Amino acid sequence: MVETEHHNQHHGHHHGPVRLDEAEWKAMVGQAELEGDVLLAFVTDTAQRITALRGGDAPPVRRIIDIGSGPGVGTCEFARLFPDAQVVAVDGSPAMLERATQRATERGLSPRVSTHLAELPGGLEGIARADVIWASMSLHHVGDEVAALRVLRDLLDPHGLLAIAELAEPMRMLPEDLGLGRPGLAGRLDDAGGRWFAQMRDGLTHPVASTDLASMVTSAGFELVDERLDRLHLDDPLWHDARRMLSEHLRRTRQQLEHYLDEDDLHALTVLSADDGPDSVMHRRDVFVDASRQIIIARPG
Repeated sequence: MVETEHHNQHHGHHHGPVRLDEAEWKAMVGQAELEGDVLLAFVTDTAQRITALRGGDAPPVRRIIDIGSGPGVGTCEFARLFPDAQVVAVDGSPAMLERATQRATERGLSPRVSTHLAELPGGLEGIARADVIWASMSLHHVGDEVAALRVLRDLLDPHGLLAIAELAEPMRMLPEDLGLGRPGLAGRLDDAGGRWFAQMRDGLTHPVASTDLASMVTSAGFELVDERLDRLHLDDPLWHDARRMLSEHLRRTRQQLEHYLDEDDLHALTVLSADDGPDSVMHRRDVFVDASRQIIIARPG
């Protein structure tokens, strides 16, 4: 299942400790797509890095699998950047896959984009091997991450590449001095998000304690090709969709961490995520976006 900072940081995941039902996923499609569009550079930069690592003499990429595709933002970007490739969007939500299909159609990519309903680590039988597998913000939603990586290794061509994006640091969007509520809100959100994340992991099927991402990838039989920290900074003046993304993000954060925060912090999140008012992120002039991803690219060992 894809997440946002989406289907994406610990205090910003779009999942609660209890698995969401399909009605909830359907309600989140727009938010997930909005966040994916604003943070699209993470996908574009990784796809370009894959091209560079494959080298100029490599044959064209013919098949790509997007694991945890959500509404298809990454799916369509990979299809755009690899014009000879068939791209398969894999997600556990029918609503997300429906939107991925619509998005591909809107961009003239539908002949090369297909969908497959499945949730790691199962349900991938029958999918043909790929030259590239992209897994963005999806691995940490699997109880046994190494086992899931082994499944992906078996889906990858022996000369193919696996690219993984996971959260590096919590997203920042506001100055330390908000002029609202108690100082230190960001730190308290980080602490609450860490508790939420631990509870989410404990609630997964057959959870296994995580180690660092690179170690899990190599334990699954991959050889590391590239490891880096990608950062994205967007400064004020932010365009409307970026502000809307921040507002929806804060609204989701409030809902997700309701039982982890006190009333003062919940009120601050309500004000910040409101559609109107001078302290809303829709109108403040001191908002920004600082987002980051740990990117690993690996090949079967």
